[in-house]
Amino acid sequence: MLKETYLSNLKNLPQGVVRVRVCRPSILAPSEALLDQYKRSEIDWEKYAEQYRLELLASREAYQYLEEIKELAKSREVYLYCYEKDPSHCHRSILLEILKTMGAG
Repeated sequence: MLKETYLSNLKNLPQGVVRVRVCRPSILAPSEALLDQYKRSEIDWEKYAEQYRLELLASREAYQYLEEIKELAKSREVYLYCYEKDPSHCHRSILLEILKTMGAG
């Protein structure tokens, strides 16, 4: 089962869950350039999400890692985590969408 959380909440997770860091230096983190564009309000959330998906899916290594996470989530509770407390404007929400379209639960 796939879930998400943020760094400061890791201490509250149940024992035995798998924690997957998706912030830097993770291969699943957005590029610095893309994140900077979003933080400087040069692009909106929709454009950021679109560009992040393109970046992520263009990387064979990232795609393979997503496949591994998908398989692991079939038998374990997996938490994607990064710094942002609010997942609605965090790339981990996009990762969850991508993983669900890949058949992860």
